[in-house]
Amino acid sequence: MDWISLLKAQQVDFLRRIKKPKINNLYLLDSQVKGCHAEVMELGGESLTQLCEVARQQAEIIARNPPPIPPDYPDSPDWAIPFEEYFQQQAQDYLVREQIVEQVINQRLGKLIKKVSQDTLKNMVLDDEGNLLTESKFPYFLNGNSSYGVQVYVTDGTSFNGIKKDKIRWSVTQEDVKNNQLLIFLCLFNPLVSKFSYNKKVVIAGFLPTNLIELGDPKLLIAPSNLLYVGGLHWYLESLKKPKYIPRAQTNDVVTLENIQVLPSGHDCKNIIGDWECWQTLRGHTRGINCLVYVPQCKNNRNLPILASGSRGEIKLWDFTKGELISTLSEYPWTVSGLVDEVKTLAFNHNGQLLVSGGADSTIKIWHLGARDLIDVLHKHNGIVRCVAFTPDTKMLVTGGDDRKILFWDLVDRLVVATLSLDDNAAHALAISPASTLSPEGNGKVLVTGSYRKIKVWRINYEGKENLDIPLLYSFTAHSHIVTSLTISADGKYLISGSRDRTIKIWNLETAELLHTLKGHRDGVDAIALSADGKIIASGSADNTIKIWHLETGQLLATFSGHSSTVSALLFTPSGDKLISGSLDRTIKIWQRN
Repeated sequence: MDWISLLKAQQVDFLRRIKKPKINNLYLLDSQVKGCHAEVMELGGESLTQLCEVARQQAEIIARNPPPIPPDYPDSPDWAIPFEEYFQQQAQDYLVREQIVEQVINQRLGKLIKKVSQDTLKNMVLDDEGNLLTESKFPYFLNGNSSYGVQVYVTDGTSFNGIKKDKIRWSVTQEDVKNNQLLIFLCLFNPLVSKFSYNKKVVIAGFLPTNLIELGDPKLLIAPSNLLYVGGLHWYLESLKKPKYIPRAQTNDVVTLENIQVLPSGHDCKNIIGDWECWQTLRGHTRGINCLVYVPQCKNNRNLPILASGSRGEIKLWDFTKGELISTLSEYPWTVSGLVDEVKTLAFNHNGQLLVSGGADSTIKIWHLGARDLIDVLHKHNGIVRCVAFTPDTKMLVTGGDDRKILFWDLVDRLVVATLSLDDNAAHALAISPASTLSPEGNGKVLVTGSYRKIKVWRINYEGKENLDIPLLYSFTAHSHIVTSLTISADGKYLISGSRDRTIKIWNLETAELLHTLKGHRDGVDAIALSADGKIIASGSADNTIKIWHLETGQLLATFSGHSSTVSALLFTPSGDKLISGSLDRTIKIWQRN
């Protein structure tokens, strides 16, 4: 699934959630999260009062030179208000609308786009009776590229019901499409006036790049269901600012000094966290690292132990004891489309002889470590493969991705023996319990999948591939953004989830009861890991830090700094005395407990 299909699917989910009695349900994302947006903003109190006063003063000035009287404006004595006075009120309403839009855009996208100065009289459209139209357009441009036009459409006096039933329309003309590359659509609600307050709600309904618009007629009416979900808007604008190609000279690693903050001596939890240091930094990748996997022992005690890391177009194998690069497995000869993209996920089988990779070319590749070569390519997914895992007996492989499917593979025959549908969204994470749990017979494993806001728990019962039964046990909304990472404790009791909503959550896996919500990261959580003894959780974030938490209490125990970009992958060694982190800064760091 490409990003456009994903944002269209999320737009459907957004419209489904719009119900007036449950306005708070609209706040899918925390508006303070970098790169993300709440769909709803509310302006009120003193700030809105001041905004209205500024609009009133500006309208007085504009009304001194009003436009010609509209042809159907009522004549006296039927209408006792002179046009100049009536126009001033319409101008004030327009200026309030303009300033609300400007405030919303500045708060959400202020560093990405800038407003174009305009003539208020020309941009303020009245009907033949002199009434301000409910729809206005405001021009912006991409910051740093004034030729990239962005048009903001706003319709005023709307309602949640109008959005839900897809009744709202914005008028897009051929001129709009010709002069702009991006269109953003807003809805302003009628003000809520009470004895104590005056509030105005704004819904950011979505966006559209103009290259997605087919405009045969002079005017096209756009409805909310035609839009892409606003959660992708910041990312889309950021992608426009980034160069398509990074010259080799710019790929030098940024050196960042490591800093470790742990609990002081004498603290009750000091014996749990201990003291840590950055033991080693591995360099060799020329692109950001997306995933890590570790095998402590290979068959016949050869190649002890091995760390694998995946980035764009390649997998690197490292001798973990020496911190030296062993080999590079290249994706280039094995691409389906001819284009090489990111390796998103990796998994070793139990003896370390097979390494499985999934990525942006929709395939699953099986590599043999002894031969250092590819031995098979599996084709069944239709979209990015984001997560792979072996069942505990390693007889089957479980994969998931943007096509919203979870596939169970028999690795002997290389066939899909079962398919689960997530229905609502892409699979971003999955985890399989190492212990039997949630099964009356005691012989089943648990599969947990994470997608956009949701976690689903499945029971895997099988006695060979012909008798595979995978019922859905329960599904629940767990986070307010994509669930990026999942892990299950060794005893199958706890589930830990990380999300781009900046939180880590600890759940009772049998009851789906939320035990703790861990807050402390300033940006989305991209990776989590649980120590072998089940006592501490590590989380990596787009705020470039790693945080260590106590599983039992949820207390923050330590913060590691040293990466200069997103910490995208984490894992503990089985001994628990080392934590390995991979980052988009192209480095791997090994943190050691003293």
